[in-house]
This record gives sequence, C-alpha cells and structure tokens, in this order.
Amino acid sequence: MQASGDGFWEVDLAAGSAWFSDWFCARVQWTQPKHPSWGDLRPLMSHETWHALLRNMRSHLEERTPLDIKFQVQLAEGRTEWWQLHGSAQRSDFGHPTYFAGCVRDVTASGANPKTGLDRD
Repeated sequence: MQASGDGFWEVDLAAGSAWFSDWFCARVQWTQPKHPSWGDLRPLMSHETWHALLRNMRSHLEERTPLDIKFQVQLAEGRTEWWQLHGSAQRSDFGHPTYFAGCVRDVTASGANPKTGLDRD
C-alpha cells in the first residue's frame, strides 16, 4: 500500500469506527486517533465539502452510485491539496452495506476544479 502513493481508508458501518492508513497521518500530521471515526476527516474540509462528501457516500450506499469525488483539504501546515476519493461498500448477503472502503489520491498537480473542488468524474 505504501508504494502506491495513495491513502486507504475503511469504515465499519455497524460500529461507526474507521481505519486510516499511514498516508493520512503523514499528510495531515496526525497521530493515529485512538478510536478513529470517519468524522476525524471533518476538520480538514470546508462545511460545504464535508456535506458534499456525505451526500455522495449516502448516494452510493442507498442508490449504488459510484463514489468518486474531488475536494480541497486544509493541511496542518496551512497549505491545501486537492484529493480524489474513491470507495465502495461491502454488502451482506441481504444487500445491506456493512463496510465502506476505498482510497484517496493527491490530485493537486492534475488540476481539480479550483472553484468548488466538488467535481464528480
């Protein structure tokens, strides 16, 4: 995973817990939260971006639309990056989402939309 240059994440939807790869910790200068949750990403984003991400996740979980969103994040040292997040739900035998996992890539150099950061490709 380290060699890919991407960050990886997983959310246990039943427990509400999350796991973030070392990429996240290095990028945002975190020490790994003791009991991480998806909400630990919230301080990195604007209010609009956070809610757009949650809407996209909900759409994926309820309507099975692709989760693929670009957005701007504020890093600890004050600079910003554009990230592209991809993910997919793992579902039970009954079709209920149980886990959500995916990856994040820094796409700053590729020219994400600087007006909104909420491009969906």
